[in-house]
Amino acid sequence: MKISLGVYPNQQPRDIITSARLAEQLGFDTLWMLDSHLLFREVYTMLGAIAASTQRLALGTAVTNPLTRHLTITASAFVTLSELTDGRAKFGISVGDSALRAMNLQPAKMADLSEAVEKCRTLMRGGSTSFGEENVAHLNQTTDHEIPIYIAATGPKMLALTGKIGDGVILMNGVAPDLIQAAIDLLREGEQEAGRPVGSTRIVVWAACHPDPDAVKYNVARAIMRKIPGPISELTREVAAKVREAYNYEEHGTSEAGFAKLVSDELVPRFAFSGTPDAIKSQISDLAAIGVDEVVLAVPFAPDIKPRDEVMRELAPVLMSG
Repeated sequence: MKISLGVYPNQQPRDIITSARLAEQLGFDTLWMLDSHLLFREVYTMLGAIAASTQRLALGTAVTNPLTRHLTITASAFVTLSELTDGRAKFGISVGDSALRAMNLQPAKMADLSEAVEKCRTLMRGGSTSFGEENVAHLNQTTDHEIPIYIAATGPKMLALTGKIGDGVILMNGVAPDLIQAAIDLLREGEQEAGRPVGSTRIVVWAACHPDPDAVKYNVARAIMRKIPGPISELTREVAAKVREAYNYEEHGTSEAGFAKLVSDELVPRFAFSGTPDAIKSQISDLAAIGVDEVVLAVPFAPDIKPRDEVMRELAPVLMSG
């Protein structure tokens, strides 16, 4: 099981770079960073700076989308990041969430996402692709490293699509094994439909992580708004209805969000990593038992909660000990 760090880039860049260096020293596998350009620091600028400041830590987007940048720009960014890091780049993409909704725009359609994955994969491998009848594009620069494409997926259709075309899936469906197993089952069905070997798609679970349960409720709120497969309690449905009415994308990814106060304590263990280091290790072990390959601990930053670096230092000796 790989243990990775998720970062909402809402700090000064130098502080995020310091956290990245610490994550590498402590043994975290990958740093996954949100791409939401109005709410947070620009993701490729940040990943480039972190790349130049680390030697082993893999770097990925969690996640970009097909609409806010032309696909040739996205493909070029990842090829450059792969060159810069000697193959440490991971391409995370989906239909778009806060990056688009913060501009009152709708997410991309699944067909557009599928086409974006195909075109970017072709470009990153040194091939040519068309964006018009006679307009063929290719990148002059290439990388010797394969850049894996991870798709963030929640509902049945997106999970099936990811099973057909993704190198990996990023699940933001909570942390309860029954919820994650339901998503994995749908993903595996997509693999079978596409004629891929079952197990071809790497399973990554992303969720907020903090010892203080109140500090992760912002992420629980966003998770329960989604159409998550698996058993959903009546309490979860009731809270989700209230959150939908109150959700403010200007507070997306912020532990101090007002809508987070609507989330009851009972929901936290099913949708986020929280508690003592041993309790969090137990949650992760339960996910390893059902075949999850990697967990992303999205440790929030806010002035009034335990700092990210301190949380990492407390967790690492327990989680990295095997």
